[in-house]
Amino acid sequence: MATLTQLQSATQNSTTETITQNRFPLVHVLTSKPEDNVDKKQEPFDFEKTIKFLIDPHASHLLDRRIRQCQKLCRYYKNGYILKDLHYLMKIFNILADLCQDQPNYIDPFIEILQNCSKPFLLDKSTDAEIYSTALTAFYSDFGYLLRIPIKRIQKCILETLYKSIQSSNKSPLPSNNYDGLKPATMDYLLSIQCNSDLCETLVKTLSLVEEDLSLRMLIVKLLQSFSSKSTECIAKMLTHDCVNRLVLKINDTDSTGEFLFRTIETLWNILEHGDEEQISDQLNSRVTISLLQEAFLGQVTQSHSQYHRQLRNDILVVCSLIIGLKPDAPFVETGFAKQLLLFASYPELRSNSPLVKNFKLTAAQEDFEFKKLLFNTVVVLSRNPVMNELMIDSRVLLAFLSYIEPLPRKAQPGNNFEWSLAQIEELQLHAIAALSILLPRSLNEYFEYHVGTRLLLFYEWTINDDEFQSQGNSFFGKGGRNNKRSQLRYVLRLFRSIVSTRDERIQLDLSDQGIIPSITGYLRRISQQKTIHMDYVDLDVICDGLFILSCLCELDVHRKEIFGSEGIEMLIQLLVVESAYVCGGLGYHRLLVAAIDCVWCCVVGSVINEDEFIQKQGIFALLDLIATNPKSLQNIVLGCVLDLTENSKCLHFLMAWQGHKQQQFTHVLCELWRDEEREIYVSRTEKGVIHDHTKPLMGILQQTVPITPLGRLEPSRSILDLIDNMRSKIYGFFCKLGFTDLPGLHEEDYVTLCIIENFLDFKMGEVWQEIVAELDMEGVKLVAPDNEAADTILRATEERGLAVAATQNYILEEYHKQDLQYEKAFYDDLIRNHIYKEKRTEQWKSFVLRTSKYPLLMAAKDYQNQAVRQSRPEEKDYSDYHTVHNLEIPNLSITAFAGPFLQIESTPIELLNKQRQVELTS
Repeated sequence: MATLTQLQSATQNSTTETITQNRFPLVHVLTSKPEDNVDKKQEPFDFEKTIKFLIDPHASHLLDRRIRQCQKLCRYYKNGYILKDLHYLMKIFNILADLCQDQPNYIDPFIEILQNCSKPFLLDKSTDAEIYSTALTAFYSDFGYLLRIPIKRIQKCILETLYKSIQSSNKSPLPSNNYDGLKPATMDYLLSIQCNSDLCETLVKTLSLVEEDLSLRMLIVKLLQSFSSKSTECIAKMLTHDCVNRLVLKINDTDSTGEFLFRTIETLWNILEHGDEEQISDQLNSRVTISLLQEAFLGQVTQSHSQYHRQLRNDILVVCSLIIGLKPDAPFVETGFAKQLLLFASYPELRSNSPLVKNFKLTAAQEDFEFKKLLFNTVVVLSRNPVMNELMIDSRVLLAFLSYIEPLPRKAQPGNNFEWSLAQIEELQLHAIAALSILLPRSLNEYFEYHVGTRLLLFYEWTINDDEFQSQGNSFFGKGGRNNKRSQLRYVLRLFRSIVSTRDERIQLDLSDQGIIPSITGYLRRISQQKTIHMDYVDLDVICDGLFILSCLCELDVHRKEIFGSEGIEMLIQLLVVESAYVCGGLGYHRLLVAAIDCVWCCVVGSVINEDEFIQKQGIFALLDLIATNPKSLQNIVLGCVLDLTENSKCLHFLMAWQGHKQQQFTHVLCELWRDEEREIYVSRTEKGVIHDHTKPLMGILQQTVPITPLGRLEPSRSILDLIDNMRSKIYGFFCKLGFTDLPGLHEEDYVTLCIIENFLDFKMGEVWQEIVAELDMEGVKLVAPDNEAADTILRATEERGLAVAATQNYILEEYHKQDLQYEKAFYDDLIRNHIYKEKRTEQWKSFVLRTSKYPLLMAAKDYQNQAVRQSRPEEKDYSDYHTVHNLEIPNLSITAFAGPFLQIESTPIELLNKQRQVELTS
């Protein structure tokens, strides 16, 4: 205290001396101002002095002054700390953290200082947010490390402060212009900084330190829940420290409110949805974790007497389904959890004596309805594990699903304590059918045990009959099915599709014997006739699934193709000629055509009867029209189908008779497709299409860039893969059927292209031999003399063939050029004759004008005419012996030119005739 007194007296003496020396002291004018303005004049807080005071060992006994200094700091920054003071602030936090452990009196002021961190930090400049982002990230990391302090009040304050700082409701009541010229940072900025810090990792580690304190664990889980819902970066940092197992470890501790379990489940949900799958799978590979989830689920199931417990039960089931989806081999089977889930999924459709369902009751409440749908989904996800097949057979869960496949409304079943509403039954029915389309192909033995084929066909007949059904169409599976049965039809056909796609001959025989082929064919023909004006996605799904079912059933059996018959062929032709604008606005047209072409390939090709009828009904014309109007991706499929149809000799006549919308012949279209393929793969050609590189007549740039490497015995080379990638091999197959000579509709460039097509096989063989020789050279294999001579002969023959084809192409071009010159000469001859005739006509007209305008010229022309007549006559004879002599000249002839072989008669105009008739009538 003596030291303090001496300092005060020295300060007063220095002030007095200063005033004396200046003689005239400066007096400020004092005016009354609002308190806010007084606050704005406050001097900055001296952090360095405060830090020095707190760490000074000589001031350790000044407890009250230190506490007052902390309180002063808290009052000064009551609106929030300034961002540029972070490094001072964290030093004070660390000093107080050490002091609190030695002296409990520091706890309250420390808590007050910490609570101010829940308010947004203040920015002095707009650029401070970017400048101090790194410092703020380090601040939050160190702020989380303060949880190391073994004082519950401080730990709780730190967690509550962090939670408030990221809440959107945490806003200062002060207006934005009352921060002494500072601007508060936004919540999004603070959240992004916290996500970039080590805060999430620290919180996960702290879970193991507060295992026995429920309130602290609750606060940590609330923070983790907030971070996991707002940032995937936080989830990635959580997973680096075994977050899943740490969260689940104490999930079943006693909590009267149930909030801890609820928040833990929601946090797990966020992590499973947005976290890294590999990390989550590694952490879920634990029986302890699955057993704890099982215990939590069963605990909620047994006490599902309130809406809250039922919702929490559903959330736990969603988390379990997400776990199974991420890791199908998670120990659900080993812990017995999978068997219990199957038991709940088959309740109440199947009776059971298990104590789990003995006292379990479902109601028609929305939570129980959602629980039932979640169980359906969980069973589907569980089926990904092959180990589940035996459990599903033993639990008879498929039979429970099959119980929903019956016409609606269902008949009341005795023994049920409740009944679902009609809308709920419809939704569960569609969900069960969708689940069966995944489950049944994995359990084909149950198909015959439960008579699935009969059940499905009876249900299918109900969906296509004309009985009215007021469907609700509320669910995801019921889209487009309101007030009709289209949704049921859509999913039962999808179930048929999944069954027949297994290629099990027993199932295909069973369905065929029960008449599925004519039934689907008749319905598709009816719907294709009715829906050509507009076809939505439901109709498209129904048609495509029906066509796929028919393709699978008829592909390898001629008898079934004959059952497909005339009705099916008419249906296919109707689908092939439908316009693209009528199919989902053009978006589903490609899908419809692929299904229809595949059905032609499987149901028509291979049966002579069906092929003849398809050709006679001009189905081949419909396919050829598709080649001319559709993109390459579809042209390749159609060409393959038509090429197989050419095995029927009747098809060739129709191919030659077809003409496109521009009157082009099929052979011309094939040549155009060939040239398009070569342009796409950049084959070396001249401007006229002549072979440019005779050593590589078919190889494109893309094929040349692939290096030749030694291949395995069954691995195709690049030359063979080229046959698969483009349509040139199919085009060559067509010309092998049609021939290479006397083809109609070809142009000059077509004949040039045809020379290459005709030698396609020889060129391709040359490519293969080039690769063989190159691979042998790379492997260091030397051929014996006869083989080497044979290989050289083949390669030389290929080059000579290329030169010969190029010469033939040039000869064709020269001949066409000569022919063009002849046509041009004949055209110019016609022009010359026309001009000569026009000049002659002009001279005749001028002569006519002169004769009619000048009489002497007319008389001269008359004399010239008479002289010409006399000269044309033979010598005169003596006519005295004749009794009568006729004069050969026409008297009074007024023409002076010889008449031609044609006469032009101008009749009286019809107007004059009409006037004459009117005069006669009036008279």
